[in-house]
Amino acid sequence: MGTVFQRELFAGFTPEQLAAADVPLLSAAHREQLERLPVQAQGDLPAAAVALFLSAWGHVHGLVVLEVFGHTSFLGGQQAAVFRTSVRMMLEDIHRRIPAGRPRMSA
Repeated sequence: MGTVFQRELFAGFTPEQLAAADVPLLSAAHREQLERLPVQAQGDLPAAAVALFLSAWGHVHGLVVLEVFGHTSFLGGQQAAVFRTSVRMMLEDIHRRIPAGRPRMSA
């Protein structure tokens, strides 16, 4: 699942762009841990991209949990629209953090 998520999140970006992503300062220990991850745990990404990946994964997971446990039922028939909007905003924020050559999102 992580491979699919990674592909959708970072399609069109080079490793150099991902390494230069604007993320909050990572401590030396945190950066080292992210750089030592095995490939199946996103270890083929630069540390900055792993930080973005983990943040996005947590965001989407949180949205799903909210829906599964009925915390979005007050939205009525608009739950799917809220989910799509939230994911689109998250992607736009992440793509703004990756320098030059950002892929364009489809509508």
